[in-house]
Amino acid sequence: MQLTELPGIGDRTAARLEALGIKEALDLVFLLPRAYQDRTNPRIIPSLQIGQFATVRGQLISLSERRYRTRRTLEVVVSDGRGVIVLKWFRYGKWLKSNLEKRFPPGSQVLASGRVTSFSGTLEMHHPDLNEASEGSGGGIVPVYPLSEGLSQQTVRRAVRTALANIGNGIREVIPDDIRRVHDLPDLKESLARLHEPLESDDVQALNLGESPWHRRVKFGELLAFQLGLLIRRRSLEGRTSLPVPPFSSLGEELIRHLPFDLTRSQVQALSEIGADMDRDVPMHRLLQGDVGSGKTLVAFIAMLRTWEAGYQAVMMAPTEVLAEQHYRNISHWCDILQIRAALLTGSVDGLKRKEVLQEAASGETKLFVGTHALIQEGVRFRDLNLAIVDEQHRFGVLQRLALGRKGTSPHFLVMTATPIPRSLSMDIYGDMDITTIDEMPAGRTPVETLVFKEADRSRMHLRVSREVQDGRQVFIVYPLVEESEKVELLAAREMAESYRNRIFPHLNVGLLTGRMSSREKEEVMERFRTGDYHILVSTTVIEVGVDVPNATLIVVEHAERFGLFQLHQLRGRVGRGTIRSTCILMEGNNITEEARQRLEVIARTNSGFEIAEADLQIRGPGDFLGVRQAGMPDFHFTDPFRERELMSAAREAALRMLPGGGELDPDMAREVRRMWTDGLLATASG
Repeated sequence: MQLTELPGIGDRTAARLEALGIKEALDLVFLLPRAYQDRTNPRIIPSLQIGQFATVRGQLISLSERRYRTRRTLEVVVSDGRGVIVLKWFRYGKWLKSNLEKRFPPGSQVLASGRVTSFSGTLEMHHPDLNEASEGSGGGIVPVYPLSEGLSQQTVRRAVRTALANIGNGIREVIPDDIRRVHDLPDLKESLARLHEPLESDDVQALNLGESPWHRRVKFGELLAFQLGLLIRRRSLEGRTSLPVPPFSSLGEELIRHLPFDLTRSQVQALSEIGADMDRDVPMHRLLQGDVGSGKTLVAFIAMLRTWEAGYQAVMMAPTEVLAEQHYRNISHWCDILQIRAALLTGSVDGLKRKEVLQEAASGETKLFVGTHALIQEGVRFRDLNLAIVDEQHRFGVLQRLALGRKGTSPHFLVMTATPIPRSLSMDIYGDMDITTIDEMPAGRTPVETLVFKEADRSRMHLRVSREVQDGRQVFIVYPLVEESEKVELLAAREMAESYRNRIFPHLNVGLLTGRMSSREKEEVMERFRTGDYHILVSTTVIEVGVDVPNATLIVVEHAERFGLFQLHQLRGRVGRGTIRSTCILMEGNNITEEARQRLEVIARTNSGFEIAEADLQIRGPGDFLGVRQAGMPDFHFTDPFRERELMSAAREAALRMLPGGGELDPDMAREVRRMWTDGLLATASG
């Protein structure tokens, strides 16, 4: 049912509701309150405290308009016989005044709910909810909904009640009764009714924490649809065939012999798991996760060599040109050792060079490619692509990764990420992928020392920078902004680069790197820094991933409190790339929040990405996990898949019971799965 088919909802209200993502009546029913106000026990006015949310019951004494200089207010005076409170509206139309006058003549018994404030010694509520009160009644437990511009709580509450009255009886329970009994879940229709219209006897605290039985039913349903989608996606892969690649590679063995270090136990295990996958005629679909600097790229390249020796093509796609070019430099160095070649394709490769690369891809003359989104553009054809590698997978949309896979015929897929999911969650979140974890760092890597400095320590920071350069090393200084902003009082990269050049370190060469530069400019700056021409590189977070300069041994992160935990970990990973002890200095701004302080304490305490992942979940919980969206996963509206671990595991077990080895879902449940995943996500693998 469309919104405008509901009584009382016109085009204007429907348009405002659409801003909340509500397009039909069913969406209104599933618009869960963001909070609940307990109005069951009105407070006496003299007991009210400034700042608290409260409900008072009393007699309306007067309703009038007043002017304060240029501002007009609508004021209602209410008394409960023990005290007086003034209700004020600062922004209102004539309709509000006439509506209140009609509903509440002087002497009416009213319930007023709102935040308590004061003016000139008089208690006030601004823009409160005002309702009629019968003798001895309270206000009940009232839902508070998310709003968009032009919507009031009253409008949304009325719209939700109307939707429930019109379509509520048609809501069917889609979770089988036996599964609901096992997990003690109430019926869906009952759950939605109680979430929108709680009884006065309901536990307000549980409702506000999202821990009521009715919340649990809605959350479980969403997680079950997610897990069923994972199962369907995984089984769709099992029906495809791919060209097997022998696990042994003489080129890989030769490269390993030439390396100046031994592979870690984790790297050897990763190669074994990847090799076993590629040796099958079912396409590999594996996630390779490992900390910053753990050697994922080398493992992926050896997989590419196996593909090359089998006579097929392999590509590695990175989200930025800086990272793609970094990978290409490393891979070109390894290719030189083996006397083979690889090609680079990014947006900056144009003209005759681009034409040459495209011809080599289409003819099969070149078998190894590194690039960005340019690899999936129209006109790019591969003769026999059989291995697709995606680095930093969370930065790509699922359809982009699908486009890469379509460049071949069911190629093997390897997804790399330096954003580790805690081990306890891996199977629940990436249930449609096999997972390989590199949990060791290469020998010789010295842990980066991390220090937190306050503004009063700035001179100490400058001294550390100066000493590092005197010792022949180089320094990154990272800022959250490119240019100074009037709205946000933060040090900005462009202005500070000038300050370092002209005032603080006039005897040193200072470079500037920002995301606004062209690809050619970025590469020129990075090349000058790599070759030692620049002593200091002032940068934005464009260096967050992939930049590898072993001679850089100090990174300073300004306004570190503005960065996510894992973003700080990625930035710290730009140093410590060699055997020399490196340092990360986090410059703490003024007036930081307690959560930001906790993040800085965590990053200073540990170098482990897995520990940081666990800490980030505890500090921040859901949503933008580790500062990034896990692209390829559907949106979760009612639950946090990272925090609801017990419920997620229970949903996974239930999904396996519902689809043990095939078969079909109940049509209503199948519709729920499709609605959550969308057809595009359900038809593809998350890699």
